[in-house]
This record gives sequence, C-alpha cells and structure tokens, in this order.
Amino acid sequence: MKLLKVNTKFKYAGLLFILVGLVFTATDANRAILSIYGEFNEDKFYEELKECTTGLASIYATPDGRPLLWKDRDLGGGLQQEYHYVDDGRIPFISQCYSNDTDEYYGGINAAGFAVENSNSYNFRDGEPGYDDDGYIMYLALATCRTVEDFARILDSTNQAGRTLNCNYGTFDAFGGAVMFETAGHGYTAVDAAEAPDGFVVRSNYSYSGYGLNARQHDWGPNRHDRAMEGWRAAVDEGILTPQYLYEHVVRSLEMPDMDTYDIPYEGYVEGYPYGCIPNGETICRLTTRAVMIAQGARPNESPDDAMMWVMAGNSLGSIVTPLWVRAGSVPSENDDDNGSRACARANQIRTWIYEGGGGGVNTFHLRNVDGTGFWDYALPLEAMVFSKVDRFLRSPNFHYDRLEAFQNEMAQQIADSLEAWHPTYQITEITEPVYVDNNLVLAWNEVDRDPAGGQEIDPPREYSIYRSNQPFREGNQGELIAVVESTRFVDEEPLSGAGFYRVVARF
Repeated sequence: MKLLKVNTKFKYAGLLFILVGLVFTATDANRAILSIYGEFNEDKFYEELKECTTGLASIYATPDGRPLLWKDRDLGGGLQQEYHYVDDGRIPFISQCYSNDTDEYYGGINAAGFAVENSNSYNFRDGEPGYDDDGYIMYLALATCRTVEDFARILDSTNQAGRTLNCNYGTFDAFGGAVMFETAGHGYTAVDAAEAPDGFVVRSNYSYSGYGLNARQHDWGPNRHDRAMEGWRAAVDEGILTPQYLYEHVVRSLEMPDMDTYDIPYEGYVEGYPYGCIPNGETICRLTTRAVMIAQGARPNESPDDAMMWVMAGNSLGSIVTPLWVRAGSVPSENDDDNGSRACARANQIRTWIYEGGGGGVNTFHLRNVDGTGFWDYALPLEAMVFSKVDRFLRSPNFHYDRLEAFQNEMAQQIADSLEAWHPTYQITEITEPVYVDNNLVLAWNEVDRDPAGGQEIDPPREYSIYRSNQPFREGNQGELIAVVESTRFVDEEPLSGAGFYRVVARF
C-alpha cells in the first residue's frame, strides 16, 4: 500500500504534536479499508444475509398508471452481475443474471410486457430437495408468459412434482395484472396487488401466507420489509411512487432497526463502528446487494414496447441507474460483455471504498460530506439527469421505437464513463512532530496517481485543497480551507499556535 505522507523539514523540533490528515491512494484498495480490523471473510459473515427485497405496484398505486416491479438482488457471492437480452425463438426478454450465465435468470421483462422477479421465502416448509429452481422457472416465464395467468399455469404444472425453492414471485403484465405469488414446494397463494392496501405489495424473505408472522426471524428480513413498506406507503400517499423515487429513497435506504430516520452523513456513533459509520446487515441496501432492477410496465391498452427496466449492476451505493428496453433488441456492452459488466466492475470498486469496518459498516461521509466529495454528491445529480433525459427522449415529437437501441447505448456509455471518471478521496491520519522552516510550517506529500477505489493509474489531480483546524479531523470536523495549490508542497506562513491539524484533499 502506498500512503500519501508528510515529509518533515526542520531546524528544530518542538514538543507539541501535529495531526495531519491526508488523501491516500492504494494499489490494492479492495481490502485496504478493512485491514485495520483484521481478516474479513465476507461470504461467511453474510451467509445468513444474502436474500432479496422486492415490491410490486398495481396500476392504481402509481401516478402514471404503469405497474412497477422492484428487486434488490442480494447474494453471498456473485459479485459480477449482468443483464442479458435473450431471443431463443420464443418471447424476447431482458433479465438479471450472473456474469456469462445463459441458463438461469432472476428478474426481468419480456416483449409482451410481462415481468417477473423473486425473493426467497423462509416461512414455508421445505420444498423438494435439489438445486434451486427459481432461475429456471423465471427463464421459462420470461420466454413464454404474456399474462400473470400464464405464470400461474407454470406454478400449477410444477405443484405435483414440487419446486425446490420456496419463493415470493412478483409479476405484472400489459393488461393491468399485478400479482405476487407466495409459493411453497407444492402449492401457492396469489396476492393481487390491486386488492392490497394502497395497491401495492412488498416482501422480503417471508410470505404472509406462511407461518411465524408474530415472531419474524432475523434472516427473514423484517426490517427490510418494514422500511420498504414505509417508503412505498409514503410515496403512494403523496402520489410519487415512481422508479426515481424508489431508487433515491428505498433502494438506497440505510435505515437500521429501531432507529429513527437520520440524515446522510450520519453524525454519530454506533457501538463497535467508527464515527459516521453504520452497520447495514439488516438495511435494504447491504454489502451483499449485487444488482437492482425496477421493471416499469405499459399502461393497459398501450403498446408493450413502452415497458422498460431501470437497472443497476453492482451495489446500489456505488451505482447509477441505466435504462433498458426489450424493443431495443440488445443490452449495452457496459452491462453485458464477454469480460463481465463494465458498470458492475466499477460499482464494486466504489462499493469497497464506501464500506468500512469488519462488519460491513457504511462510512456515510463517503456518501455525502460538506466538501461535496462523497459519491452521492456526484452520482445523485447525474442520476436525476438520467431520468430527465429519458423523459425528454420519450416525450420528444421525434421519438420512434427504432431509436431506442442507439439511445440506450449512448446512455449506458455515458453512465459507465461517469462512474469511471469519478475518483474518491480517502483520509488517514499521521502524527508527526511539528516541523518548521524559518517559523513556517512546511507540508510535502507524494503526488496522487492511482484511484483509491480501484487502484488503477489516473491523471494527476488538478489541485490540492489544504484545510486547517485547531481540532482533530473527526466527528464531522472539516476545518478551514486555507489554500489551494497545484504542487505537492505547501508552506503555512502563519501556523496556529499550539497544536495544528491539517488535511490535504486531492481534487480531480
């Protein structure tokens, strides 16, 4: 690991101490932020925390009358996620999947306007023994179903032999149908979203028709369920249940159990975590979140070609939404390539930088801060522009379905380029004796030449910002900006008396 250090040049050394906070860059950043906590086995730690959170909105719950189907895909492994366009001679579709896997699919939408996704359900009796069959069932559904009744027939046909994995399958179609199927090994219960309170259904990893609802177990995801319900209900009440709302307020939710809503950054302590860091094993967005999809259907009596997907490949804290359409006839290479998803790979790098601590804690100051250097400071305005640009494109008097492929490819490239163009800063502290030259404090540091999130070489920063404080740079203290320099050296000609604290931030 290469640290950005302070060089000391002095005529004499005093007895006081100077705490200097500096940007660092790592050649292997993937585990740098966890190194002070010792070895961390992510898959083992999260083996009980690898399941999905989902929601289904009927046409009566959304302001534009288009159904919505949401899935956060959570896994213990499977960092590399993609979206495929599949046309095997049946109904073409696009769907979530493991990188380069063409046998199983885990949530998508087809050319007939039918959509499906799932989450595991743990409060039914065990299904039949065998390899998990949900990916095969959804592949079959996307390639053959036009209505939610068609999907019910698939479940009917597998009831007798039995299914291996108990699931909540969310579905909608282009005819106003929106049904959540709570499936056990040999039976199922159909929940019509239009008949549910507020016209929507949310599930984590249990079914309302299963057992134990009065004592929901930890791995069923009760907090994820409840937080999603709160977010969806608030949106319906305000008439704003849209993909943009869901991505900003639900998909990225970091609200823990038994904790009031809080701002980001979180200015406080959670036991066992550094200042501003929060555990998120039970939050909607987790270390194990690998991909996100929101399918947005067509209105009844409209063309199924109006249906689309808003997707993320990679952890949602480090991603930006990309729009996809089945009518486009392809998925951009940024989300489906021979070497994996480019967008997913970059999101995974950013995710590693955002998380801190042996338990997968989120450093919320890496998301937002007063300097405006957090990832959300950069990504959320860009994401708002994505939604706005898509809306303008679809409403344009020159819109034509034949332009969808070129438009979505342009958007995917711009989004992936933007993810790769952003470079985070990372602050460490070093304690050195105060160093003066002719009573001036001299700071010098190595040039930042590698991305802290990914380790790859980058162009040098355009400038370095120097902050100073008479208090340590912790608990949200940002200090006073006293200089901006292009070189890697700064002389403070009027240093503070007593202890001084400095922070150097690289600006790209």
